[in-house]
This record gives sequence, structure tokens and C-alpha cells, in this order.
Amino acid sequence: MQRGFHSIMAKIGMSIINRKNCCLFLTLVLGLLSVGWVDPLADRVREGNMLYHDGKYDEALDKYINAGIDSPDKPQLDFNIGNTQYKRGKYNEAAQLFEKVTKSGDPKVRAKSSFNMGNTFYRMGKMEEALECYKRTVDLIKEMEPRNDSDLDMLENNAKYNYEYVEKKMKEQEQKQQNQEQKDQQQEKDEQKEDDQKSDENKEDKGEDKEKQEPQEDQEDKEQLGQENEQEQQQEQQQQKDEHPDQSQKDKQEDQLLEQQQQPQSQAQKQMSKEEAEQLLEALNQSEKEARAVKRNEQRSHHRPVEKNW
Repeated sequence: MQRGFHSIMAKIGMSIINRKNCCLFLTLVLGLLSVGWVDPLADRVREGNMLYHDGKYDEALDKYINAGIDSPDKPQLDFNIGNTQYKRGKYNEAAQLFEKVTKSGDPKVRAKSSFNMGNTFYRMGKMEEALECYKRTVDLIKEMEPRNDSDLDMLENNAKYNYEYVEKKMKEQEQKQQNQEQKDQQQEKDEQKEDDQKSDENKEDKGEDKEKQEPQEDQEDKEQLGQENEQEQQQEQQQQKDEHPDQSQKDKQEDQLLEQQQQPQSQAQKQMSKEEAEQLLEALNQSEKEARAVKRNEQRSHHRPVEKNW
């Protein structure tokens, strides 16, 4: 009847495995030992098991340790202590105890301890080590062929499922890490591009400011040059006046002589004697010479180079 009960439990376990496609079987294979021990050792182990099931892990740990004082180096007792440390969150201590039990002589206890050690490594974030433990669990169970144990069947299925789950989880983490690295690289490129754009904008702004300053300087140079030219022209005009102060007076005299020449010859002949005509002719010649001299001076003045301060 007990064998029939185990068979039913194995079928229930397989049904649970098929439903939980996204969950990891982190429930420990307990296998807490409470029989086959001589008193008072059996009593202490039995009390420890009761405390463990009640969730009183610290008290259960004390019972198991006290039991080990009288019977040291018992793989089954180390297995119970490892389970208790796992529940207490002491994963390093639990992993060490499970590793110790996997080297014992009982194949069934070794397989259970290897499975629990895989769960412990998973909790510690050591995915590759967890995969090795699940694979070793399956290998240990296959070494016990032929077997007729529903507990081992369930343990093998759970180990296979956990192996696939952790392997998938590792691939997801690797892909996530690659995506994050690509995102960081793209962000770094965007930041570098933004910095380059800002640098180019600053250069353009400086160039515009320089262009705005240059026309202003050119305008100032032009104004200064215009003032210098105007001063030079005024100086030239003043110099011409200084060289020919009686020019206007001479022009008036020439105009008067021309008016006299335009009078009728008959009237001039009647009023002027021969001597007066000779004087008039001499005056005209003299006036013409002076006019030519003035004209030559003006031409020389216009062609004279002007020295400028640049």
C-alpha cells in the first residue's frame, strides 16, 4: 500500500511539472531522517525534523548539531543540516555540506544532495555551477538502473526541468547584457554627436562675431582716409592761392583788354594814335605771356604727386 501511495504522488508531481512552465523547482528534496537511529540520537533527530517542518530553523539546527556530537560524520545528518542552512539563507554553508554528502557512499542521498546543491548555487547566482549539479543529479539516478522508486523519478524530472530553465535564463541574461551594451554604445555615440554639434555651433557664433567686427573696422578706416584726403585737398587749394595771389586781378585786366578789342576798328583808328596802338599791342602780348605762365603752373600743380600716410 505504501508503494501505491508513492506511485500516486509521483503522478501528481509530474502533473505539477507540466503546469509550471515558468517556475524553477527550488523546493528542497528533504529526505529528513528520523528512523533507524539508536536513542537518544533518534529522539534528537525526530525533534529537529518537527521543528524544521514548523519553520523553526534555528531550533532545528541546534537539535541536528547536538545529534552530530554523539554521531559525527553521518551523511544523512549533514544532509539535514544543509537543508536547514539553506532555509536560513546561509547558502555558502549549505553548499559546503551538500558537496560533502555527494561524496558519500549512498547513491540516493548523493543524488538528492546534488539536486539541492544546484538550487543553492542558483540562489547564489552561480548559474553554470547549478547546471552542473542538475546534470550530475540525472547521471547519478541513471546509474541506479534498474530502479523502482517514484521519488527518484520525480527527482530526475525536476532536475531536467531546472536544467532547461536555468539554461534559458542564462541566454536571456546574455541577450539582455548585449542589448544593454549596445544601448550604452549608442548613447555614447549620441552624446559625442551632440558635443560635436555644440562645438560647431560655438565656432560659427565666434565667426559671426568676427565678421560683425570687421566691417566696423573697415568703415572706420574709410572715414579716416576720407578725412585725410579732404585735408590734403584743402592744403593743395591753399598752396595754389599762396602761389598766385594776383590771379583774379590779372583775369580782370584781360577781360578789359578783350572788351577794348571788340570795339569797331574805325572808331579805334580815329581815337588812337600810332604810339597808343603800339602800347596797346605790347600790353596784350605781355598779358598773353602771363596767362600762359599761369596755365603752365596749374598743369604742373595737377600732376604733382601727393604723399600720403597710410
